[in-house]
Amino acid sequence: MTKQRIGVLVVSALLAVASLAQAPPAKQKPAAKKSGGAVSGGPVMPGSEQWMDVPAAALVGTPSVEMGGTLKIAILQGDPMTAGRSFTVRLSGTDGTKIAPHWHPTTENVTVINGAFLLGMGAKWDDSAMKEIPVGGFVSAPPQMRHYAQCKGDCVVQVNGIAPFVVNFVGPDDPGPAKKTN
Repeated sequence: MTKQRIGVLVVSALLAVASLAQAPPAKQKPAAKKSGGAVSGGPVMPGSEQWMDVPAAALVGTPSVEMGGTLKIAILQGDPMTAGRSFTVRLSGTDGTKIAPHWHPTTENVTVINGAFLLGMGAKWDDSAMKEIPVGGFVSAPPQMRHYAQCKGDCVVQVNGIAPFVVNFVGPDDPGPAKKTN
């Protein structure tokens, strides 16, 4: 390619960019909202979450300990109840709120956003076995892992994964998933 042709291509590209820069900006629509307050493709600013009660369909069984506080959910992205879909939710709990021993059918990824989150493993509540996860801390629980949690101070955690986001409560005698034998 000759220097003259390269020069013409460069000038043409610059003119195209200049004409785009002078075009009036397209009107932007506000982010579309999905059911449950989830935002589709836009930022979610702190304090703009739409908090609601945790849907009954997401809670299976009977908790083995009293909650002792208030727990709310805000859907940030996706649909936490449609199997195979990605989701991001935030859970907000008041100081002392307990989430009884339970498991989920899919991997649960949790990041502490505010406050502190106490986490224990197993099907039986044991205060002495709980570990404190501070702001910025992260934990990932594989499918069917028995665990329980408590808010230390008012706390907010962000949970993401692949739906369905279902909390299956267990009793202290729950054996957990069957071990595979070869």
